This record gives sequence, C-alpha cells and structure tokens, in this order.
Amino acid sequence: MPPTRVKAIILKKINYRETSVIVHLLSDTNGKIAGLMKGVRSTQKKIPPLAYQQGSCIEAFVYLKTKPGLELVTQPSVVNSFNFSGENLILWKKMLLTIDRFVPFARFNSNGIYDILFQTGLLIPRIKDHRAIEILVTERILFELGFGPFLEKCLICGSEENLSFFSGKLGGIICSRCQSKEPTSFKLPERHIQVLRFFQKIPVSQISMIKYIPEGLFANLMKCLNEIILYHISG
Repeated sequence: MPPTRVKAIILKKINYRETSVIVHLLSDTNGKIAGLMKGVRSTQKKIPPLAYQQGSCIEAFVYLKTKPGLELVTQPSVVNSFNFSGENLILWKKMLLTIDRFVPFARFNSNGIYDILFQTGLLIPRIKDHRAIEILVTERILFELGFGPFLEKCLICGSEENLSFFSGKLGGIICSRCQSKEPTSFKLPERHIQVLRFFQKIPVSQISMIKYIPEGLFANLMKCLNEIILYHISG
C-alpha cells in the first residue's frame, strides 16, 4: 500500500534503539497512530528534532496497515512546533497526555479531536486561566468519543425536569426521581450543570475570554468528567 500523507500532532515520543523514535500521533483524518520513525535521530538524516518532538504538529508520510501495530512514518516536517515554556508547557503536555490516554489506537475520522487540540495549542499563550482550557478540552474529547457528558435530559427516564444528579457510569445527568436507580450518582448544583453546558457550546477560539474559574467549581466539574473517565475509559 502506498504511503498516506497526514498532518498530525505528536502526543508522545519514545526513543527507540540508537537513532529511531516511536511516536503516538493524533492525525487529522486517520485516528491515532502508533508510528516508527527510523533513524531520525541520526546526524546523517539531518531531520530537525522538532519534527519528532512531543507536542509538535507535523506533516509526514505513513504506511498505514490493515492490522494493529507500529506503522512506518517517513519524511516528517514541522507545521507548528508549539514551543512553550513554563506553565504553558506544563499545560500543553498535560493536554497531550490526556488525549493520549483517552483516544484509542484506531482508524477513524479524528478531525474533530485534532482540531480541538490544534486550536488549543494556538490559544495557550492567550489563556488567562488554565482551568478553563482543561475543562473544555477534557469535556470536548470525551464528547467526541461518545462518552458524554449528556446534559439535556435524564439518562434513565428522559425527563427534562429536576436534573440535579450526575452519573459518571451513565455519562451525564439524571433526575432526582431516578437517583435511587443509580446509587453511584452524586448531587450537582444546577448552576454547575449550566456551566458544563456552556463549555460544550462555546467555540474553542473564544475560550480565552474566560478570565477565572473558581477552585470549587473547577473541582466539581472535573469530578464529573473524571467519573466518566473512571467508568468508560479506565476500566
């Protein structure tokens, strides 16, 4: 099969043998790829380290396989290095590791997830409160993968009233009448549900407008998202 040209963000890089690297790539259209870049750390190759650095956005040719396993990646070139430092670098790496953890190695249309991460990289220097982008990226990636959070009606009975409990197991909200049917659910203030809905709808490009997220609100929203992760990813 001829190589496919892809654009991708390097989620993870592992040095392999003396001159090669293994990379986890979030591609724009072909899902998450476990790739092998042969000999790129050799001085004879003259490939810049940014072309295989964690966090870089690259273009490359990938020899896609029909079976799981390492796929050969060749001719990487840098599109955007996202060369951050300090707190911005910490946030960027956290986002990369989060997505690497969430997204399976599979062939699917990953354009939505790729676009979220690429836009996040562009916006990080302008973001005032890193909590806002952590909530948004985590929530959006989970939703892109079909895990939720589902916030419009009770996931048990379909009611749109008395929506005051959250179930990570079910991936969203349930009403007070159904709470006894899902004992792992926990009470969530209505205003926090509204904030989760807000983060689902706000364009990623506008996230820099959010100047401050209170610590208590952040903890509660991340509890909801982490409960989904616990039941739908970690297990």
